[in-house]
Amino acid sequence: MLFLLNDQIIEIESPEIHLSSRWKSIGCGEPYALMARDAIDFVRAVVDEHAKQGMALDTLLSQDLASLIVAKTGANAILFINQAAGASETRLTMIPDAVLQTLRSRMEEDGESVDMAEIWPAAA
Repeated sequence: MLFLLNDQIIEIESPEIHLSSRWKSIGCGEPYALMARDAIDFVRAVVDEHAKQGMALDTLLSQDLASLIVAKTGANAILFINQAAGASETRLTMIPDAVLQTLRSRMEEDGESVDMAEIWPAAA
């Protein structure tokens, strides 16, 4: 399955199986005890911390976070939008797999990240 995390398209073979084998490494606690909001807040905190440090999320961590969101919300896309005064907005959605495959192909051909302005207005 493909998952969109901000401007990164991630491939996860089986999100629930991935999560069941990796949740201790992620540090989110027992994922089955988490509510969807808790999972979203946890992912936002990890993404924000990496952004503050100027670090990109590595592939395995991205798969871990995406698996958590899939398992707790069913969404295949999440975007964290920073607003004025330090507030942030979270958008979850389902984007058709064909759209994500097209975007991934375009990214691989162009070597550029996903243009969020192209995706999110239609998905929101």
